[in-house]
Amino acid sequence: MQTLKGRSYQRGETTLGELLTLTAGFAYADTLLDDDLLGGDYDAVVVDGDLHVPSLHLGDALVFLVVTGNLTVDGAYVDCDDPATALYVLGNMQAGSVYTTGMLGVQGNLTVARTLAGSYNDYSAIVKGTTRAAVFYPENHFFEFGGEPVFGHVLGEAASHRVPTQWASSMKETLLGRALMDRSPCAEGEEVPNFSADDIETYGATALLDRDSLYALVREDRPVLND
Repeated sequence: MQTLKGRSYQRGETTLGELLTLTAGFAYADTLLDDDLLGGDYDAVVVDGDLHVPSLHLGDALVFLVVTGNLTVDGAYVDCDDPATALYVLGNMQAGSVYTTGMLGVQGNLTVARTLAGSYNDYSAIVKGTTRAAVFYPENHFFEFGGEPVFGHVLGEAASHRVPTQWASSMKETLLGRALMDRSPCAEGEEVPNFSADDIETYGATALLDRDSLYALVREDRPVLND
């Protein structure tokens, strides 16, 4: 388990009641807190104040993390959905890259230097402030944005369906066809050899890029688009 300077549920330094109180402002947070999840193989940690780490991974033994101040992750933030994980930041969050399949809640702003990526639809992300990222690739993971998001590029044909309706019109893919493939270090999608040259120009990241390759880049905090 990644070692953080915080108060541990397993060590008796925080309680279920405190965790519920700290995360009460986020929908569905309570569904991840029960005695079956915590206290055995898995732990919840509260970090009082700000937290600055080189990278942050949830899902080994640490599955529930609350940061009461700002969170800065120099590299990649990575969570998972098996076991279920949750990160709640009561201030602002900054990261090099974000790969989320679990629950992610940010009370303030979320700023991602490279790629903000989601996967799977069992859980979702809630950002109550403004979200900024160089690249947004939600795939089938829902993102609830309180403020209008600002992205350099949007990838994935379903992006407009993975955000609240008021932001859907601005979630159209920004790179298609060879323009996308020439800029991405990702492996090609398995169906690309079957496409004609004309067909390729009508497709975006979902069809043209290998999803596992793209996600691997995000988890390694590497860009999914070259300059």
